[in-house]
Amino acid sequence: MELPAELKERLAELRGELLWGRLSGTVLDAGWLACELIEAGLDTPAVWELAGQVLSIGPMTEVEPLVRQVMAEGGFPAIDLQRTAWAVVRDIAAGVADGTLPIGAGSDFLISELRDECDDPEEIFWLMMLIDDWEAVCETPPTDDELREQAGKIADVARDRLGAKADQER
Repeated sequence: MELPAELKERLAELRGELLWGRLSGTVLDAGWLACELIEAGLDTPAVWELAGQVLSIGPMTEVEPLVRQVMAEGGFPAIDLQRTAWAVVRDIAAGVADGTLPIGAGSDFLISELRDECDDPEEIFWLMMLIDDWEAVCETPPTDDELREQAGKIADVARDRLGAKADQER
């Protein structure tokens, strides 16, 4: 099932908020999002349960487990930060590359939270250069496609590192 671009963007934004632990919005917002997901064809018990919250009040954090389940069912699972740094890097970079995570939220997390934990890989450095130093290097800011391409390179490096580690453990 293919969700409309606007719904994909909203789910990606929520995924970015969950990554940073800053889920915003209200239960009402979550309920209306669920209604729109149903209308778009995402028909699961969790979506219907969340849609039932459309008349509730309170912060979205009150229904966070349900929001996480609905997001996973829609193809936007929250990223588990309790794994090895390279596994987290892989998932964040892949999310940025495929558009299931906003470029800003994912890139910022890679640069500020994970770069040092992964021994400062060159690919994350180049992403940082694209974002921070484009004025010194280029005449125009990087495009979303350029940023997503660099994120894809980071995801590839993370997969390679995880594969090498798995080989060593055998």
